[in-house]
Amino acid sequence: MKYFLAFLTLAFLATTQPTSAASLRLTPIPDRWVAVLMFHQVSSNPVKSVAGIDHVTKPWLSPTQFDHILTELSAHGYHVISLAQALQIVRGGTVAVPAKPVLITFDDGYRSAWTEATPILARHHDVATMFFEGHATDNPRIPRRLNRADLRAMARSGIWSLQSHGFAGHSDLLVSPNGTTSPYWYANLAWLPKVHRFETKTEFRRRITDDLTRFRTTFEPITGAPIDIFAYPSGEYGQNAPRRPGENRSIRVQAGDSNAADLTPLIDEALRSAGYIAAFAVSNYGGDHLANATDNIFAIPRIGVNESFTLAEISALETMGSELPEIAEGRYADVGPVAVIPGGIIAASTDAPTLFLLDSAGRTQGTASFLQLLADRADHRSLIRGLAFDHGSLWLIQQKGRGATAQPMLNRFTVHAGKINFVSRKQLPAAMNWTVGLCMMGGQLIAIDGSGDFFDASTGTAITKLSGIAPGDPGIDPFSRFTGLAATTTTLFTYDRASKALLAFNRSGVVLASAPIAAPLHDLTIDGSTLLATTWEKQRRTLRRYTMEFIR
Repeated sequence: MKYFLAFLTLAFLATTQPTSAASLRLTPIPDRWVAVLMFHQVSSNPVKSVAGIDHVTKPWLSPTQFDHILTELSAHGYHVISLAQALQIVRGGTVAVPAKPVLITFDDGYRSAWTEATPILARHHDVATMFFEGHATDNPRIPRRLNRADLRAMARSGIWSLQSHGFAGHSDLLVSPNGTTSPYWYANLAWLPKVHRFETKTEFRRRITDDLTRFRTTFEPITGAPIDIFAYPSGEYGQNAPRRPGENRSIRVQAGDSNAADLTPLIDEALRSAGYIAAFAVSNYGGDHLANATDNIFAIPRIGVNESFTLAEISALETMGSELPEIAEGRYADVGPVAVIPGGIIAASTDAPTLFLLDSAGRTQGTASFLQLLADRADHRSLIRGLAFDHGSLWLIQQKGRGATAQPMLNRFTVHAGKINFVSRKQLPAAMNWTVGLCMMGGQLIAIDGSGDFFDASTGTAITKLSGIAPGDPGIDPFSRFTGLAATTTTLFTYDRASKALLAFNRSGVVLASAPIAAPLHDLTIDGSTLLATTWEKQRRTLRRYTMEFIR
């Protein structure tokens, strides 16, 4: 898995069974990330909008505050990198970058970024990227924006990379027959009053493509460099579409900023058609994360900076692992179970009947939903709690749940050439109502429940019970103490919530070794010498990687 794997030779882990005197060591494999910061104005007298989001977020800093942030970044070991280096990280490239990298970006094209921020950046030997609005440039009706002379000087400065915020930028778009306008120009179908209808999706894609192309052809001759990176105004790219009829309001992060669903793929097509290679968004509220190789190259997250910003907003995100696809098409999908397949990973939502096909870095390649998993589920919760893969077959286990008709189920799928196909589904005995993990070991499909009981999942028969465990936190429900199950050829692993430790044990259920780990693990799988574990932290669902070593 490229930079995620630690190329550590641990052959004994797969070929020998540890003794009870062994201890287990876990070493986190750090994710490669870049903190992308989004600034707007650097001014002691900023332009303030009369209404709108500026009124709430106040996206401006004084020169002194901006200087302080750059000073603090350096003092705490962060290093400002270029736009090209940041894109290599998100692409999963192997380019060498300093530790704790930060990309500085500015939106809109306020002139204060050039006049006030440039000398501060120069003093710190830092660089920045400006995403400016085409229609506002050199526009006397829009005060204190960059002009063409500024752009030429910025391009020669060696400090600035100049990129696109769209030609229309934040300009209003007519989005309804009653005269309503929206500043989300790239995330709404336009209302066409002359023909009394909304534009078609083909017309929408053409409008966006023309706008993006116009920006490049207008400003590349001025900057003298390629303009092939875009930043969505307000971070809107169609992800916040209206709720569909009957949709549960609690599962949508945000809704209402678009007047039509399924516009995001059309925007991606427009970007590619216009020659853009990447695009920056804004992290969802409450879901800030550092950009890494799991991110869509056309929706790279950024963290907004204003006068209340502190470095804690970055440092709190550094060790959280790769973001799982917890939000799919604007909906929450609490990803928990994972299984390694050739060339990638399959992850499952715990509540939705959805499987995610990820590449080896964790970037989503596709999704598939299987309504068969809800056949006996009146509450429409799939309760998927374990995945296991072996020789082209994917096994998926479901808990009973609390519905009167629901039962624990074992499902089989085939996985071939990036396609997941449903094969069969069978009911498991009531003793397996609350399974919390599944793995394949030596050709046997093994499941574990929350109290530490083990089963042959293929036959539904009991195998043994976990033994030799410490008492742990008495506040943890003994019936939901354990979660997740993974195996090498000789050793099984589960996470003990009561002792906050990963346990290694044998087929007889005897604990052989443990390793403390405070992260709230949810599911486990093993890829060679690497443990992959999903974690659930507040609204975040992440994938972490660890090397494992038995110390005798």
